[in-house]
Amino acid sequence: MLFLSIASACGTTASSTPVAGGAGEAGGNGGVSASKAAAAGPADADSWAADAIEHRGSNGENFEYDCPPGGEAHTVFGSQPYTDDSSVCTAAVHFGAITLADGGTVTIEIHPDWESYEGSESNGITTLDYGSWPGSFVILSD
Repeated sequence: MLFLSIASACGTTASSTPVAGGAGEAGGNGGVSASKAAAAGPADADSWAADAIEHRGSNGENFEYDCPPGGEAHTVFGSQPYTDDSSVCTAAVHFGAITLADGGTVTIEIHPDWESYEGSESNGITTLDYGSWPGSFVILSD
């Protein structure tokens, strides 16, 4: 089981790509600390630390995040939905969409605030509980 510090919860944002098919569009479908590096070398740390805060308020819109192989887990709050200051790539590992070793491309959908977020343990990632937070996202499955 992996654990991480709440102090590392806020951090770097990286660019993401808007994706067609968000809510209202045709086709819409509606940490913890670890250090596992792939043989190819460590992933870009900024990619794995990227959160979704820059998209707050874009409710129903979808965005893609690239998570390179050999990722390192970062802090995540909640369990589908996740707070928008959570690491998108680490949340995707928790959800089961990708792995730290292999990485991959992840599509998220932006959601509004929730009164509380419940942490859980899944796929080797332990997420944390949190109270009310002004923005969230969910991982979309392919």
